[in-house]
Amino acid sequence: MEVLGAQVINLVAGSLSACGIMVLWFDTSFLLDYLRLFGMEKKFIEEYEKELFENPDIKFLEFSYFKNPTFLNKLFSCPYCLGFWISALCTIIATQSILLIFAGYIFSMSFYFIFKKCQN
Repeated sequence: MEVLGAQVINLVAGSLSACGIMVLWFDTSFLLDYLRLFGMEKKFIEEYEKELFENPDIKFLEFSYFKNPTFLNKLFSCPYCLGFWISALCTIIATQSILLIFAGYIFSMSFYFIFKKCQN
């Protein structure tokens, strides 16, 4: 019984870690800030800032997908898609079991959307 309790705690820890990464990725501007800090993609950032002036609701990841609709841009701009892979990785690391990936995904997405709901 103690092993089950430890596995549940590990699952919740992995899910919260995935939620934290998703909050960082989708709800902050850290990617844009680091691109600016290291001087990467200056032209692309300037295009984004012009678009942001015209459409203040657009996020950097959405803009990236609209400018260059590739598989990776779609993956990085979709919370469900990227959330699955992040939660799978965090769940495997935390629980050392691939059988709990889908439970970890459900917990991660639940935590993420509860956070989003509380944020508004």
